[in-house]
Amino acid sequence: MREAVSKQAGEPMRSARTFFIPAAGVAALLAVSGCSEDKPTAQATRSASPSELAHYTAAPDPTTPMPSPTTDAPAKCVKTTGMSVEKLTAYLKELPSSSGAYQSKGLTLDSSGLNFTPEAIQRPCRAVTVKLARYWVEFERTREATVVSPAFYEYDYTPIGVTSLKAGLQDGRVPDTAPPGGSDCQGSLSVLYLGEDIPPRLLPSDLELTDTTTPVPTEVAGDGVLSALYVPPISVVSC
Repeated sequence: MREAVSKQAGEPMRSARTFFIPAAGVAALLAVSGCSEDKPTAQATRSASPSELAHYTAAPDPTTPMPSPTTDAPAKCVKTTGMSVEKLTAYLKELPSSSGAYQSKGLTLDSSGLNFTPEAIQRPCRAVTVKLARYWVEFERTREATVVSPAFYEYDYTPIGVTSLKAGLQDGRVPDTAPPGGSDCQGSLSVLYLGEDIPPRLLPSDLELTDTTTPVPTEVAGDGVLSALYVPPISVVSC
C-alpha cells in the first residue's frame, strides 16, 4: 500500500497533496491498578516509606469492646467489556490523566510510546486492547529548484506493520511502542486506533517538512482513531 502525497514548503497540504521547499531553505529536518485480574503491561516499583514499616502496637484491653469488622468498598472502575468501537473510542479519548492537569489524557501516544496513566475512579476495569499501526513516510524530490521556482517533493506511505497491544492494568508505558525515528528522506507515522484497519485514503495529506525531528501530533481521519504522531525526516537535501 503506497499513498503518494506531495506538498509545498511553508504552505498547508491541499487536496492536490503537493508541496515545495526552497532550495536554499532545505536543511536538517527531524501504563495501572484497577479492579480486574489482567496482568499489567508496565509497573513502577518503589521502596517502602517509614510510615509503611512495621511498628510495635500494644495488645488490646480485653475489657474494651471490639468494633465490628468492616469491608472496604471496592475501587470504582468503568466496565468496557461489550462497548462498541464508537463508545470505547469516545471513552478512551476523554479518559483523564491521574496527573490532574487540565485536559491531560489518561491514554496517550507520545515520543516515549503508548502511556497509560488514567484517573483512579474512571479507569477501565480491565486492560483495553488497542492497535498501533506504523508507516514509513518516504520523500522524493521530483523537480529541482530553479531561480524562479522551489524544489518539488512527493511523499509515499509504506506500511511497517500493525500490532495489537493491551494498555493496563498497571500504570506505565507499554514497551516497544515509541515511534520510529526519521532519517534522510524518510519520516514515520504512528497511529493508535480501535476497530478496522485504516484505509490508505484516510492517511494525512498535509504533513510538513520541519527543522526538527521531534514527533508532532497529527490528525488522522477514522471513527476508531485515538491519536497519531508524525516524525519528520532528518533532511531532504539528498532526496
